[in-house]
Amino acid sequence: MNRREFVYGAASTAFASLHASGASSNVAVKLTPLGNESHVMPADFIGLSYEMGQLYNPRFFSQDNLPLVKAFRGLNMSGVLRLGGHLSNITDWEGVGRNDPKQVRGVRHGIEDYWEWPLVDPVVQKNKHGILTRKAIENLRGFLDAVNWRLIYGLNFACGSAARAADEASAVTAIVGDRLIAFAIGNEADGFGEDSFFRAAGYGFQQYIAEYETWAKTIREKVPHAQFAGPDTDGKVDTWVLEYARRTRGDAILLTSHFYGMGPASDPHMTAERLLQKTNSELEAQIAAVAAARDAAGGTPYRMAEGNSCFGGGRKDVSDAYASALWAADYVLKVACAGFAGVNLHGGGVGVYTPIESSETAAALPRPVYYGLQFAQMFTGYRIAPCVLDTSANITAYQGFKAGASKSGASMLAFVNKGSDAVRLTLPESFKAAERLQRWELRGSSLAAKSGVRFGPLPQTKHTTEIEVAADSGAIFKVG
Repeated sequence: MNRREFVYGAASTAFASLHASGASSNVAVKLTPLGNESHVMPADFIGLSYEMGQLYNPRFFSQDNLPLVKAFRGLNMSGVLRLGGHLSNITDWEGVGRNDPKQVRGVRHGIEDYWEWPLVDPVVQKNKHGILTRKAIENLRGFLDAVNWRLIYGLNFACGSAARAADEASAVTAIVGDRLIAFAIGNEADGFGEDSFFRAAGYGFQQYIAEYETWAKTIREKVPHAQFAGPDTDGKVDTWVLEYARRTRGDAILLTSHFYGMGPASDPHMTAERLLQKTNSELEAQIAAVAAARDAAGGTPYRMAEGNSCFGGGRKDVSDAYASALWAADYVLKVACAGFAGVNLHGGGVGVYTPIESSETAAALPRPVYYGLQFAQMFTGYRIAPCVLDTSANITAYQGFKAGASKSGASMLAFVNKGSDAVRLTLPESFKAAERLQRWELRGSSLAAKSGVRFGPLPQTKHTTEIEVAADSGAIFKVG
């Protein structure tokens, strides 16, 4: 499914909401045994995605950018950075291909027309005629070492050439070394037929895969052990990703595509209530399609390589506000339960939906969505599954058990209350019997709050029969 093909209803659509009875009656939290069908959330599950054009400033991804190093490490001590985005379709490289006429036209086209430039820091915004350099890659390696993250690197498939890709991939491989996971050949190639600068109208999967295979062969002639991820599409998991999985089975090491919770950002119907609705049929369809694609690929893992709350850059006062934190916490835990290998929320610069703002006044300022990611990050290393609650309230629940732990080992419960009333819960016996119950909370003063959003621990309390999860909040309880 393509997010641009997903039609949203009118503002009068009835969203799922918390019934008044939800706050006045206790909801029993029942745990189910977690068998082999449940998934362990890997350490590198949570990552970030940036526009490739950000490398035009070689000092940004650098070990010397201490505020950014701190922000990345505060999010995940071993995450994944994906470089790609729409700007990867028009970025220039200092090596092979600089004077290629198609690339020259494409680069000029992107500088004039692309809205994504706010997703890079002020240095690049003032120098859109930049270039990707080996120096930037060297600094990037230092940054990855400093934060202990790994890299998915996108190649310019839109207006570049296979020869350029091989030259660039060779340099990246030599410099980044074991920090490199894979190369992505292209960004949202499923939309290339909509832009005559890149491909002719009607460009489809068969044309794409023929080109892809030629590029992969050319790259491997120079980098024999190059690894690939793809197809990095704008949705279309049930078509492009599925076919890519079949064609690259046993070769590509990672399936990737993009997901945005709603959009476009220009639509006034894209509200916090829409974002936090009880069910999202597009997400459920993607989860089912991902499972089919993984099966078709013989178990190749899938990573949501680019996404966020609202496509088109994010909806102001929603994507940059506390509502986005609740959305991110719930989204990440839901797809972790579904067996995704990870997620990379897109951002950078002063983009409305960016998890970390980099502006003239803030080198690396966490936005509200950042704290939602921190909430979900708590489940790293835990076997995770949804926890069904018998209530009509707009609240989701997740259970986690530390991988390899005995029944008396560490276990957690997470609740994301996206409703406007508090919900009282009766904890299962294993939590009620705990001598001390650890609790963390995700809170904001309102769904529209842009400051004061925090995630952190509360003082330990003695065991209790009932707990309350406040309206518009997240809560994690841990024993062991």
